[in-house]
Amino acid sequence: MSQITRFAALALALAGASSALGACQAIAGIEDRTLSPVEAGAGAGPDGGEPPSQQCQDYCTKSRAVCGDLLYRTDDACLATCALFPLEGKDKNSVACRVGQLEKAAATSEDLPVYCAKAGPGGDDACGSNCENYCSLFAAACPSDFESYALDAAEGDSTMDLCVSKCQGLVDTGLYDSRDTGNYLGDTLQCRIVHTTSATVDPDGHCEHATLKSSKCVDDPTAEPDCDTFCHLEMAECTEANGNPIYESVAQCKAVCQALDPGHLADQAENTVGCRMYHSYNSVVDPNTHCAHTGPGGDGHCGSTELPESGNTGNCESYCRLLEAACKDDFDGSFANQTACQKDCVQLDGAGPSVGYSTAASGDNVQCRLLNVSRALSNPTKYCGAAQGDAPCK
Repeated sequence: MSQITRFAALALALAGASSALGACQAIAGIEDRTLSPVEAGAGAGPDGGEPPSQQCQDYCTKSRAVCGDLLYRTDDACLATCALFPLEGKDKNSVACRVGQLEKAAATSEDLPVYCAKAGPGGDDACGSNCENYCSLFAAACPSDFESYALDAAEGDSTMDLCVSKCQGLVDTGLYDSRDTGNYLGDTLQCRIVHTTSATVDPDGHCEHATLKSSKCVDDPTAEPDCDTFCHLEMAECTEANGNPIYESVAQCKAVCQALDPGHLADQAENTVGCRMYHSYNSVVDPNTHCAHTGPGGDGHCGSTELPESGNTGNCESYCRLLEAACKDDFDGSFANQTACQKDCVQLDGAGPSVGYSTAASGDNVQCRLLNVSRALSNPTKYCGAAQGDAPCK
């Protein structure tokens, strides 16, 4: 059952419930109860020290009554997460804002999943943005993991800003469900938020799952990658800002993606989109090393690692495949087949592995041809010449 279907089913189950919060114990069989300071004290914050505020106790009681277990897997996780929010503030990241969204959720059945998501830890653009709140919570719950995001930071860059920027590449489902059947698994921002809230009380068990390059929030490794998802991630991780631009636009990224073998999400070395996506995730913490591996050629890390004297390299495999896709008539006029193209390609500079790649490539080398063949996929008339060695690739 899809997430939207599950939410629709939940909404129908709540249709007969009273809009008054006092009647919410009838919703989905949820028991009417409040959190006592003694019961909740262990979950007051990441250090388990200060007792929970009355506002957080009220928020977590309402959260459980109105939204069930959509928002937090345990009461302790709710209280510990709540302790990291400012208490006051309308229409921003605060406890008061989330309580207001819970009141709206209690008054509806049809839109309950929407308001519950806004009342949850991510805020869903009603009480702060999902990425900003994820990064803020992750910094508090998992400080050492959070600092790893800054390994590629330029002088003066904020780790928080870097985290928010990198987070933009994740899939945002637009709703939120902390349950096993919801966002507990899957390669989404919401999955990472679920594990971040759990990390507030169990950092050893969940910080590794909550990180942007998560070990838990992954999709089926046997599935084919989706070009929209790959390029959304890629354009957030390998950028002009961090000195590693690989694709000049989302459209160019998708054109290259569609011309390559998709492979599988588990790929780490094959000449596939799956392998490039793996390196896009590695680029979260080390773009200087991995962004080149996400490019059209694979840089010898997605594809053959052989040296040019072998007659076949990863960069040349990719170049020839893209050339045939983008400039079919020119390819057929110059080469009998892919093997002949690759034999010609390995004579060029940059044919081997680990030579790098950027959108500024020029000169008589494979990287310039890869850049222009990527352009030629959408404009063959303008770029097929350069893709085969005309200026500026000569």
